[in-house]
Amino acid sequence: MKKILFINHNQENFGTYYRCFFLAKGLSECGCQITMICASGKKFDLLIRRRKINDNFSIITLPRIKYHEYFTGQLLFRLPLALLFVLLGNYDICHAFTVAQPQIAIPAWAAKVIRRKKLIIDWDDLWGGGFADEHGGIVSKVLGFSERYFLKFSDKITYVSEFIGEQIEKLGLKIEKIKIPNGSNIEQIAMLDKEESRARVGLEVGEKYLVSIGNTYTDSLGLMLGAFKEALKVDDIQLVMVGEGKITDKFRNIFDELKEKIIITGKRPFSEIPFYLASADALLLPMDDNGIEKARFPMRFGDYLCAGRPIVSNAIGEVKYYIEKYNAGLTSAPDSVHEFAANIEKSLKNRELSGIVSSNARMLAENDLSWKSIINKLDRDVYDSLV
Repeated sequence: MKKILFINHNQENFGTYYRCFFLAKGLSECGCQITMICASGKKFDLLIRRRKINDNFSIITLPRIKYHEYFTGQLLFRLPLALLFVLLGNYDICHAFTVAQPQIAIPAWAAKVIRRKKLIIDWDDLWGGGFADEHGGIVSKVLGFSERYFLKFSDKITYVSEFIGEQIEKLGLKIEKIKIPNGSNIEQIAMLDKEESRARVGLEVGEKYLVSIGNTYTDSLGLMLGAFKEALKVDDIQLVMVGEGKITDKFRNIFDELKEKIIITGKRPFSEIPFYLASADALLLPMDDNGIEKARFPMRFGDYLCAGRPIVSNAIGEVKYYIEKYNAGLTSAPDSVHEFAANIEKSLKNRELSGIVSSNARMLAENDLSWKSIINKLDRDVYDSLV
């Protein structure tokens, strides 16, 4: 039995946590023994907790004190504790996610150099030239340096997108790299009846709804609102925004102009998400045309595919690749409000086209982007040759 230690910087139910969780759960069901370390999902938690998911999979959460947006006890608590688990734990392989963060990079280094264990490093977001820039100063430099420097200690590198694969190539490392995309949660998100789903979440049966799921919107919010405004000129529709995404001052005016046609649900439990997805006449996925978006593989894209509803996106990166290769949605130029709006209209009025792309989306979720398919590749191409 392969014993694998996953170490991840995110807190429970946020960001890369989901990538780790679904990979770990699937591997455990294939007979691997997985221990996953992450941060507590609570804003204030001084305890180390262990939660058993199944006989082969346990999650250990480390203390978290959120005293600033970007500082939650990473260095004070989680780095030394993660290091302790790495130095004393019983495992054959360490799989480290997001070594841009020192609380992951240093334990990963210790697993390889001190414990002499096999080390895999996963790269699924752009920090240097991306998220790190939000921190500024020395913190930005440390994150960008760490993201690339510690790769050289790995036995293999897993990565999520072609854009990140290109960044690895530029480093000239003679280390095997394997692309591991994010998958689709078909076990929990089924193709549900639209009318019954609307009744479950309080939406009207006879209305037309565009649905966007997300907790974060940047400049793409303006494009989505602009396209919605244009689409409203020719159709009576409503926009449902599910999540904690805030309306920033930059787009407050256009939002106020449209707010009578917009429903903001706030954060909803995951148990309701499949019903919101199934309630949609079209699912909107606005994206920014920048390195962060090119590098990532949004988890919500997999959720959208599961729902079997037409996806409308100004897609870039992996989202653009999969939608266009599998004809699983409607794409437009990244900066074109008009094209985005036109595709909204197509999704609402062309039932044959909507049926085709919806069916293709679900097939993609059930096949090439199923977690089962992805996990089989991870186990075969990454772990088998290391044990």
